Amino acid sequence: MRPKLHEVAAISGVSLATVSRVINGKPGVADGTRRRVLDALSDLGYKDAPPQPARSGIVGIITPELENPIFSLLAQTVEARLARFDYLCVVCPATAETINEQDYLDHFVESNAAGVVVINGRYANRGVGYDTYTSAAAEGLGMVLVNAIEMPCPLPSVSVDIAAGAELAVRHLVDMGHERIGCLVGPRRYVGSTEFHRGWKRGMETAGLPVGTDRVSETLFTLEGGQAGGAKLLENNMTGIVAASDFLAMGAIKAARDWGATVPDDVSVVGFDGTPLASFTDPSLTTVRQPVDRMASAVARLLTSYGNGDPKPAAQVFTPELVTGGSSARVNVRVS
Repeated sequence: MRPKLHEVAAISGVSLATVSRVINGKPGVADGTRRRVLDALSDLGYKDAPPQPARSGIVGIITPELENPIFSLLAQTVEARLARFDYLCVVCPATAETINEQDYLDHFVESNAAGVVVINGRYANRGVGYDTYTSAAAEGLGMVLVNAIEMPCPLPSVSVDIAAGAELAVRHLVDMGHERIGCLVGPRRYVGSTEFHRGWKRGMETAGLPVGTDRVSETLFTLEGGQAGGAKLLENNMTGIVAASDFLAMGAIKAARDWGATVPDDVSVVGFDGTPLASFTDPSLTTVRQPVDRMASAVARLLTSYGNGDPKPAAQVFTPELVTGGSSARVNVRVS
């Protein structure tokens, strides 16, 4: 008779999920842990040797797209960190025109991949939750989620503190004498957009500034979206704009030029992400930079920890930093 899972788990001191992985020959279990489970099975009279896992050494990196430079930068940096552990990474953009995220996850589970890193996945939509990802993890697939995390998260995750970054951008413009500071944000069905708006509002209220709807422009996360959303804020006489991505900020700068305004003399613009592209805009973009190198190292540590038993659902949150460029300056006070 095959021993019951809870008996094996009690003797070996591991979880039921780990026992299941060993019995079914799944990857994601350290050699020492696997040995304890095998010994427990032997003590309980289980004679048939469980199949050994065929770990592929492949890690999938799933991104929403690659056009946005922050996604490609995160994917490339994570790939470089995991290469040090001899993992072969496959970058998988899950867009409306390509294979969807669920298909990628199913493939990596079926192929016994070593793990998956999901950057701004479907979980970034408010209310979607994590069932899809916990189901894949239960099959022995190592899993780390990156950015736009809605707490509590049941899986290992790495994220930047978006609200703190938005507040930092507001504080920078307040220190420059700005009072009419607009918030250029993506659709608020996304966790990241909600967090950015929350940080902007907190920064404005701390400075004693109003947070009316005329100071918020919700748009698509594209250059064109930034241009359209930025135009709305200019129409409402903002002297400063904090944008939820560098893409949106670049669009806002284009809107200012179309408006006949000069950046930063007439309007200051601050982005978010801090991709290398920000240094090459005209003027160079003041932005709140994600610490991508440190985040990627944390992703690698969490993913490789799957080889040491059952990783706890650790949430690592990183503080962004302001990088000052030419797109922000002291407010130009004009007498109307």
